[in-house]
Order: sequence, then structure tokens, then C-alpha cells
Amino acid sequence: MISQSCAPGRNPVRGLVRGCHRLHGVSTVVFDLYLLVSDIDAAAEVLLHRGWTYAKEKSADYHFLPRHPDFRRCRLNPPGTDDTPKPTSLLRRIDPPRSTAIVLLPASDWKLPSDKFLLSRTQGFIPSLPDSTDGLIESLLDAPGYRGLEDHLSVHLAYLYSHVPAVKERSFASELMHENRQYHHDVISGLETGTRRFLTNERQVREELRNGTRELQECSVARVPENDQFFFGYLPPALRKSN
Repeated sequence: MISQSCAPGRNPVRGLVRGCHRLHGVSTVVFDLYLLVSDIDAAAEVLLHRGWTYAKEKSADYHFLPRHPDFRRCRLNPPGTDDTPKPTSLLRRIDPPRSTAIVLLPASDWKLPSDKFLLSRTQGFIPSLPDSTDGLIESLLDAPGYRGLEDHLSVHLAYLYSHVPAVKERSFASELMHENRQYHHDVISGLETGTRRFLTNERQVREELRNGTRELQECSVARVPENDQFFFGYLPPALRKSN
């Protein structure tokens, strides 16, 4: 297994998780397996010869990449799968359903080159925690104008930062790519992640780091009253209780 799509806890939001969250300490429920492969067509051919069949694309928003013209994917059902709709709720199950599908994705599209698989410092084909985090940050900041994709990737990064002790440490930045370290520092400093404001700032900061026009800081946004909206806990004036 190279990559697995999981729903953190009982949350119906699902997305791509490079290196299963469960391996790195986040409670998860498995729905579909998202495998990063070097060649989608070759991987699909192997599975089709072993009795797998093409699966229907999922249209619900809580499925990862239910529609996106810029990313190739191939969805397959295991042998003997009945693809007709069932009235059961997958969110109430602890174990993966027998009809768990596999979705093949090109590794190169998700910022995890094939050579990273062999260099993994964890186990099997699961990428290391730094590689997983780097890949998610880079994919998020490169997301081509698709809010749904940004939301999914933001959620999974948020779960890593909420549940994995190593990621909560400021020193973890030293294990990330230089251009992704300010993102890490900003999350640790309390910036509200996942918002348009946050992503616009992080994309600009990353570009400046790449160009050598910015140095790393404890936080890229100064903690002054006019920047309060960047930080967790900010309440717009219209919602504040009058004294």
C-alpha cells in the first residue's frame, strides 16, 4: 500500500493521505484505498488480469477527487464486487467494507516521486512522516484553483498537526523541505489554516522563499491588531458581543 484514503475518526470528510494517518497516530476509518503508482495504465492492467473491474466514479463531495479534469485516476473494484447501491452507512463500520475500491493515482501528480517509496524510513510502501507532510503541503499550495481539493488536503494536514506529537514540535521543520518550513512554523504559531486568506499568504511566502527574497520566521504574519483575522480565535466585529 502506498497511499490510503481515510476518514479521520467519524468525520465524513475524506481525502488523500500520503502515508496512512493510522500509521502516524491518527484514528481513522478506511473507505477507499488511494494508491500512488508510477504508471496508472500498467497498474490497472495487472489488477484487471486478476479479476478486478472498473468501478463507477463517486459523485458525493465527501469522496476525494469525485471530479477534477486536471488529475488522472482509475477506480477499480475487487473481484466479486456488487456495485449496486446499498442502504448501509459506511461511517458506522469499524472495519473496511469488503467492496473497498482502489483508486490509482500517478505518484508524480502528488509530489511523491517513485524513488521516495524505496527510501521510506517507516515500513513497506508507506512514506515517512516528513515525506507525507511535505507532499501534502506542496499539493495543497499547488492545488489548481479547486476549492474542494484544497478543503480535503487542508483537513488531512490539520489532522496530522492535531494528532501526531512529532508534527506539533517546532523542530519538525528541520525535516521538511526548506520551502515548506514556513508553513509549518505558521501552523505552530496559531494561524487559522484552510482559509483563503491563509492559503494566499502561504503561497506568496513559499514563492519568496524559493526566490531567496524572504528568510524563515517564527511566524510570517506579525501579531498586531490589524492581523487578528489570520489567527485562530478571531471573531468578526459583527459577531462580537457589545460591552
